[in-house]
Amino acid sequence: MSEYAKTESDNYCTAGISSFIRWRADASDLIDSAIAADESAVLPKLVKAWMLTSGRDASFARTVSELMREIPQCLEASDTVSAGSEQSLPGADCQSALWSSLQYAQAGSGVEAATELDEFLVQCPTNLLVHQLLQEELFWMGRADWMRDVTDRAAPFWSNTDDGYGNFLSLRAFAHEESGCLDKAEHYGRMAVEIDDEDIWGTHAVAHVLIMKGEMSRGIDWLESLSANWGHANQMRHHLWWHVCLFLLERGQFDRILELLTTEIRNPDSALVKASPAAAIDIENFASLLLRLELYGVDVGDRWADLATVCAGRVNNHGNAFANVHDMMVLAATGQFEKAGQLLCSMRDTYRDKAGSVALAYTAAGIPACEAVLAHRRCDYKQVLRSLGSVRHDLPLMGASHAQRDVLYHMLVHAATESGRDTLRTIYLQDISRIGFCDVPERSAYRRQ
Repeated sequence: MSEYAKTESDNYCTAGISSFIRWRADASDLIDSAIAADESAVLPKLVKAWMLTSGRDASFARTVSELMREIPQCLEASDTVSAGSEQSLPGADCQSALWSSLQYAQAGSGVEAATELDEFLVQCPTNLLVHQLLQEELFWMGRADWMRDVTDRAAPFWSNTDDGYGNFLSLRAFAHEESGCLDKAEHYGRMAVEIDDEDIWGTHAVAHVLIMKGEMSRGIDWLESLSANWGHANQMRHHLWWHVCLFLLERGQFDRILELLTTEIRNPDSALVKASPAAAIDIENFASLLLRLELYGVDVGDRWADLATVCAGRVNNHGNAFANVHDMMVLAATGQFEKAGQLLCSMRDTYRDKAGSVALAYTAAGIPACEAVLAHRRCDYKQVLRSLGSVRHDLPLMGASHAQRDVLYHMLVHAATESGRDTLRTIYLQDISRIGFCDVPERSAYRRQ
């Protein structure tokens, strides 16, 4: 392998990591180019394996397994930094931490994986790649306080002149928002966007703050004023438009939401959707909005059918419990009850007697939530209250954000209302307030008509 090829691989890898941290659509292609330029380079393979692992999709399992077979040999042959490279890439200690944590993550042991990454960040608190990976691991386990503590511990080691400082602020903003520190979160998020108005994660963090605070007009203005900057983003651009729709729901602008569903949130003609028609985040965005609209009394027509085939093909894909809950929304809404039963059976069989954070996500929250979604579609509200009401405090175990999981509370409150359980309804509204949502009884989703 020539020194030129090694340097070329390093350049691609550096660019790919930067794109990954910034939620850009070209990250995967850049990392693939780094691997192609130097098959012996370990870091691009570690990064690709982690990127796919973070995607929480079982369809990536074969590719990740192939990479994990190759990585040990590459580790043995690797130098700390490729000779002749002018890039300062993560060295041997980082590679070791990425490898050990990856093995835990692939075994479904998220806490152990996160602990490995956290241990590395104590020694290297300004490594953005590891910060990003750790936040994603913690996010999908509902460990918001841990997310916040990691960024707070690292903050003294950062300077506002450091490259990537804005990206660190955006991570800090989201961690603070999910742990309930809304004012700090908004401050950090706005600082990040002031540094770079294309900062997707900072934009996203502030949107979360504003929906929690119930500041609907400010939320719409914030996102729409920045939407021209999302052209290079990956599926997060769709998710930001989903956030716009959360504010529009409260404003009663249902026609605009129905339009955005197929122009911005899941446009079948877009390059991103064509490349990944079964992307979990796109399914979650689309399905949760349709269910919310129905709970608001809006006729969504045949829009559920847009995902019917996609979700029917995911009944054995258990990379993420939260994603499977949205698969169930689609299967139930499109009358695919046999497929819905297969999804439930497959989840139960896969995680019966299993240990680890992923198994816990399914058994403690994901499977009961899927049972409730199916029961709700059948208007079996007592079953909704039994299945979902009993695990409502455990829902963070399957990850996602407060704003994303709120659709399940919408469904729970609706079931209590339809069952005439007013006291129970009041308890659920108090639960939602304790989560951190402001003015809950006055929100359109929960206000009595």
